[in-house]
Amino acid sequence: MSLFAIIGHDVANSSAQRQITRAEHVERLQSLSRENRLIIAGPTPIEHGKDAMSGSLIIADFDSIEAAQAWANDEPYLRDGVYSHVDIRPFIHTLPKADDNLSSKVAKS
Repeated sequence: MSLFAIIGHDVANSSAQRQITRAEHVERLQSLSRENRLIIAGPTPIEHGKDAMSGSLIIADFDSIEAAQAWANDEPYLRDGVYSHVDIRPFIHTLPKADDNLSSKVAKS
């Protein structure tokens, strides 16, 4: 498994365009999830409880950094001007361990 962090950086006042493009953006993430390649994804608000976003964080499994970059290049938020740019970095999942995560979910159910 080769994990990569994809960090999207929003342009100023991106909220309206985010809403317009959101369904397509989420469908791509759900596709990664169905393929068991998505670890976590979500927006990064400028401030908790407020609508304005500074960007997004996606951690997912790709064969290479080039594959992660190709996936990010097709991102609707990038195409439609929500993101000014994306950064991609290799990521190592250290904690919590996958087994720890599963155990805590089972214990809560």
